[in-house]
Amino acid sequence: MDAKLRIVTQLPLRGLWTDRGPITACKGRALSSEAIRELLRCGPVQFVVVDVGLKPRWISRDDCYRFWMDEVKQHLAEPSAPVANDGVYFYWAFEWQSDEIDGPIVVLELRH
Repeated sequence: MDAKLRIVTQLPLRGLWTDRGPITACKGRALSSEAIRELLRCGPVQFVVVDVGLKPRWISRDDCYRFWMDEVKQHLAEPSAPVANDGVYFYWAFEWQSDEIDGPIVVLELRH
């Protein structure tokens, strides 16, 4: 399959890919807002937004701090807290590791 045409078909996500093809990566822990802030204090983070029916959206590492403040922070569901289904979208965040990507990867699974 052409990687440029590949879309997310289910969540939770089982693998990562870009337009160039699959990435060898493994899913790690669920992340709280505090855990993401800690990662950001250490340097740029690679955010990836995934939603069923769409391609993964890789956020530029140069834009990670703005993206965190303007988008993720107010829509992040805490791993240990219940989420109300009130029609507002939210993200579940997971840390992924890969030798192919520099720095931490935070995959944001969009739920609505």
